[in-house]
Amino acid sequence: MIAGEAWESIIHGAAELEPGTAGAVVPHRLPAWARAQVDDAMLSYVEACPGGVALRFDTDATEATLTIGATTVAAEGADMPTIAPLIVSRSGEESSVPGPVPTVIVLSPQNEPIGVLPHAPQEITLPLPGSGLVEVLLPHNARIELVSLTASAPLRPASAAGLRWTHYGSSISQGLNAVSAARTWPVAAARKLGWNLRNLSFAGNAQFDGFAARMIRDVPADIITLKVGVNLLNSDSMRERAFRPAAHAFLDTIREGQPHTPIVLITALACPIHEETPGPVVMDADGIARTATRTVEQDAGALTLRRTREILAEVVAARPDPNLTLVDGQELFGAADAGLLYDRLHPDQEGLDLIAERFVERIAPLAGEAAGAA
Repeated sequence: MIAGEAWESIIHGAAELEPGTAGAVVPHRLPAWARAQVDDAMLSYVEACPGGVALRFDTDATEATLTIGATTVAAEGADMPTIAPLIVSRSGEESSVPGPVPTVIVLSPQNEPIGVLPHAPQEITLPLPGSGLVEVLLPHNARIELVSLTASAPLRPASAAGLRWTHYGSSISQGLNAVSAARTWPVAAARKLGWNLRNLSFAGNAQFDGFAARMIRDVPADIITLKVGVNLLNSDSMRERAFRPAAHAFLDTIREGQPHTPIVLITALACPIHEETPGPVVMDADGIARTATRTVEQDAGALTLRRTREILAEVVAARPDPNLTLVDGQELFGAADAGLLYDRLHPDQEGLDLIAERFVERIAPLAGEAAGAA
């Protein structure tokens, strides 16, 4: 049986496991020291949504029982959310297993918790046909608690193979709206390429934070991709004066620990509402995004997506770094694809699939010799 500290032997893609309730553990994609450096309720939630986190093991059993709990959030009066399925892969076969019924934290219109609809962890049967390595992708759209994993035969830890890829990005990379973890674009691309993904994508929080740079610096990687721009406008968190040195500092920190690892800096994907209009973004009552009406008269230095792309190009050009490459994010998702932005901000599933396909075609080759050596 896998429980308690034994989870560490089979879980991949998490920074640490925090003790939960009833002996469970909660996978976190940021360690406690990083979580302590920011006071943001959204980040606290999305970093505990285990996008790209998987269980990997070998066993002679033909099925296993996973006891798992989930916690999510919902607006007052909204339909209850559905947790994404667990994706079980073995011997070239894949099963989609319905996720647990979650505990729901009910939010007011001001996004303040006003109630809890509790639900206990549940036992879920995982089919394990064939033989060899088993991979179980955890639901990516809820905070997960792992209680135990049992089977009729021993469960042996298995390592993760493939090129080690660290990706840093926003909600588009986290893909909370994807139908499953396997259909978020970084996971889909990694599976297609046979790469070993460490997904450091945090909805609303690709903000050039120092703790994120230190995380990336300290996670061994064969290739690093950074997709940045849109969150800085969404929250109106930076102007030109802060943005340029923040980009340099982020890259400097990564290079302290990984001086030669290929880094691909991907600028913002196309988003018409932000191309020429600064943030912040606000969501209307119908869930459609728009830019806020700005009332600051002197607005020199306010960022637009076009300007973030220009500045990042200047940052890369100024750095004597042969292993740093700039890619225009519009090569992955351009203005012609804007019809796939279901809320004018986030790509729908077709859009996420398109980004994964284009990443494999256009950006994966930039791994160069590192990819060939994996």
